[in-house]
Amino acid sequence: MVSMGQSSGLDAWFLHEKLVCNLFADDQLANLAQRMPDKSHPLYETFRMDVLEKSVTDYLSNSEIPSLAIEQQRGTLRAGQLVWLEQAISFKGAGASWTAVRTGKDTAARAGFTARLDTNNDVRVKGDYSASRLTCSSAPGQLSGTNRQFLLGYVTGVEATEIGLRPLVRARRWDPMRSNEAGWLGGNSTRVWPSMIDQFSHVDFRGRPSRSELELLKGVPQEAVRQAFAEILGEPDVPQASGSEQLVLWIQNRLSIEGSPLRAAVAFKWPAKFSPMTTADLRENVNQVDMLSEAATDLIVMQHCHAITAPVVNLLKAYAGDPRNFRKYMTIDGYDTLKILRSSNFQV
Repeated sequence: MVSMGQSSGLDAWFLHEKLVCNLFADDQLANLAQRMPDKSHPLYETFRMDVLEKSVTDYLSNSEIPSLAIEQQRGTLRAGQLVWLEQAISFKGAGASWTAVRTGKDTAARAGFTARLDTNNDVRVKGDYSASRLTCSSAPGQLSGTNRQFLLGYVTGVEATEIGLRPLVRARRWDPMRSNEAGWLGGNSTRVWPSMIDQFSHVDFRGRPSRSELELLKGVPQEAVRQAFAEILGEPDVPQASGSEQLVLWIQNRLSIEGSPLRAAVAFKWPAKFSPMTTADLRENVNQVDMLSEAATDLIVMQHCHAITAPVVNLLKAYAGDPRNFRKYMTIDGYDTLKILRSSNFQV
C-alpha cells in the first residue's frame, strides 16, 4: 500500500498560501515556520515552495478530505466542503494573466478553469483564480489548454449541472520512487489491466468475444463466478455469501504482478438487467464500492458481466487515488471474464 505522505508528493503550479495555512493547527504552523529557509538563501523561493508542497502532502495523507467526484456520485456534495479532484481540466487565461501580474499592468489579473466531470459528463466544474498565486514561470504553460491536474479546493456552489470550486492548490502528483514519466500519478500509471496479472498469464486476451458469446454469461450465477475466480487466483478462504459479502472476494497476497504479491479486493456486479455498467448501477449499492476503498488492499477490482462504461472506470480511479490510501485499480468486464473462465476450463 502506498501512502501519499510517505512516498509521493506534489509539484504545485498554483498555491494560495493564506488558505493553505488556514488548514493547519498552531503546532503545524510553528513546525512549518521552523522548516522555512533563510530569506538570504539564493534558492529561497524554490526551497520555500518545496516546504509548502511537502506540508500540503502531509496534510492530505493525514486528513479525511473527500473526492469531489465521489461526493457528487453519492449526492452528498455541499457548499463549503474542502475536496480534491484529479482529472483532465481545461484552463484559460493563465499566460496573459501571469504576464499582466509580472509586468504590473494588472496585479489582480485572474484566469479560469472548467471541466466536465469524467464520472458524470452532465456536470461541469468551474472556477477562477488569481494569477499572482502561480508558483513559477512554468505554471502558465502547465495551466493552459486541457491537461490532467490535481486540484484541492473549497466547493462554492452545487447545482444539478454545475459545481463551483475555489482552488487552494493545483498541482501534479508524483511518486519519487519512479523517476521517469510513469512516476506521475493520476493517469494510466495507476491502472492494472487483467493481462498484467500473473495468475491470468495463461489467458489469451487478444481479440474480443462476440455479443452472442457474451450472452452466455447471463446463465452463469454470480456466486459461481466468484468461486471460479477464487480457484483461479488460488484463494482458499472464500466465506459463505451473505449480504454484501456475496459481492466481494478478498485476495491475500495470492495475486501478483511480475512476481510481486498484492492484496486485492474484487467486487462482482451481476445486475438483473444484462447491460453495460454505469455509475447509476453503483449508486444503487454505494456501500459495496466503499467497502473496496476502505479495505487494507493494494489493488481494488470491479468485475462485471457486461461492458464497463468510462465513468465507472473513472470513479474507481477516484477511489484508488485517495491521498490517504493510494492504491491501484483494475476492471474486468464481461468480455475479459469470459476469456478468463474459458481459459481456466470453466464451462460457460
